[in-house]
Amino acid sequence: MTVILPTSGGILSDIVTYVRRIIKESSAQSISDALIADYINRFYVYDMSERVQLFELKRQYTFETIANIFQYQLPYENYQLIESPAYCDGVQLGVYQSNQQFYSIFPELVQNQIQLLGDGTIGPFDILFQSLPILRGHTDDLGNLLPYVFINAFDIDNNQMYIVDNGNGILIQTDETFQKAPDGTDAVINAGTIDYITGVANFRFNNLTLAGSPIISLSSPYFPGTPRVALFFNNIIKLYPVPSRPHKIQFDCYITPAQFLNLGDSVPFKYMSEYLARGAARKILSDNADFQQFQFYEPLFKEQENLVLRRTTRQNKTQRTPTIFNQASAQNPYFYNQTY
Repeated sequence: MTVILPTSGGILSDIVTYVRRIIKESSAQSISDALIADYINRFYVYDMSERVQLFELKRQYTFETIANIFQYQLPYENYQLIESPAYCDGVQLGVYQSNQQFYSIFPELVQNQIQLLGDGTIGPFDILFQSLPILRGHTDDLGNLLPYVFINAFDIDNNQMYIVDNGNGILIQTDETFQKAPDGTDAVINAGTIDYITGVANFRFNNLTLAGSPIISLSSPYFPGTPRVALFFNNIIKLYPVPSRPHKIQFDCYITPAQFLNLGDSVPFKYMSEYLARGAARKILSDNADFQQFQFYEPLFKEQENLVLRRTTRQNKTQRTPTIFNQASAQNPYFYNQTY
């Protein structure tokens, strides 16, 4: 009698084999190993991280600041769910996720200046910003420009023209959305340059300026220092005060699992093997509209999900829930979240 040994669960091909057992498809002609691996990857990368937050996937996201740069893009493809505490050079930061709460305490004040008047030409014009240094723009993970320097003027047809910074010392002319060229296309129209530290800006418009009309400049000055608070919004980490030099910043967060590239890839956590197999099989059964088998296996899938979560639950229960009675104190700052 032939004895079928259980798969070890150590590599992706083992999970593929187990998926075949669940969906009752042993032939590669019905469904290929590559297609099953794709289902496993999609469940592992996209579904699992949204269904369960596992202690094994918790990491510390660390980056180093750059002098006079206050906005840092979170690599959202690799990290998710940023949590407190956060630290700057080992000192805990105040962390906000609400624009309203943050800016009610730390407003980004705007300096509105009229230093020039239109002269009937396109330029060039020169401006020296008075309060220095000034904040620079940033482009978010979706490609949207978030400028911090604005220069406005009217052309000879009384149409308002807009020049903004791109965060790299380049001034560009845009429409009122600051995302497209004045004609509504995606073309980038270079208008000049700006130095965020010295405040020197030189630029020209693409249309003739209206003679005698004000050329208005808006900027946000700041005082650099050591960051003490952070705002996480739009997948961007803003630090205040604006860093004056390199600082080590650390956040607690969860990593997004990386997909398996071939059938010989090792599974990082073997105990998840059956959960991944049942999750992938669940997607295959739903795509094939085999709802009878889907409903039959759903309790078994839930069972595996609970087993995977139990490992995280056991780890978390070793820490006390913080209260006013067990938080750190000046008398004993190390007595916090002690084990039972």
